[in-house]
Amino acid sequence: MEDKILCILAQYDEKTQQKLRNVQKVLLENGFVGRQTADVPYHMTLGTFKLSEEESLREKVKEVSKNFRGFDIRLNNIGLFELDVLFIAPLVNYELLNLQKFCSDDNEWTAHTTLLIDDHEVIHKALPIVAERFKSFVGRVESISLYEFWPTRLILEENLKI
Repeated sequence: MEDKILCILAQYDEKTQQKLRNVQKVLLENGFVGRQTADVPYHMTLGTFKLSEEESLREKVKEVSKNFRGFDIRLNNIGLFELDVLFIAPLVNYELLNLQKFCSDDNEWTAHTTLLIDDHEVIHKALPIVAERFKSFVGRVESISLYEFWPTRLILEENLKI
């Protein structure tokens, strides 16, 4: 099926996951559920690929886990894509940029972690709530994974070097 894609994701450590869950919890408490994929840990998508690339991407994820170290990253911005995606964005550092370039040749990539996907009217109402709750913090990227989307299927997850 052509609607299916593969994605390589940079995933956060548990402490960072919890801080992002706390922001998400405030959204849920205020009735904002959204259409974002709920059964995937918070992450930054490093690249999207065709299903036919699964075997080579498995090898790439394994290579990344052997050659890249986990790293700290400052999550410091709130952003929007086309008024229907609300996200937290990091201050892109060398480690993240190097990791993304290794994983994908996508030059139009924007580092972000999605909080809410919904109609622009809903996003407009959710934005002040996130702005009030979210405070810049240093998180940690500790693993990389390969997922298939729709339906969601975890193919492989590897920890980055310590």
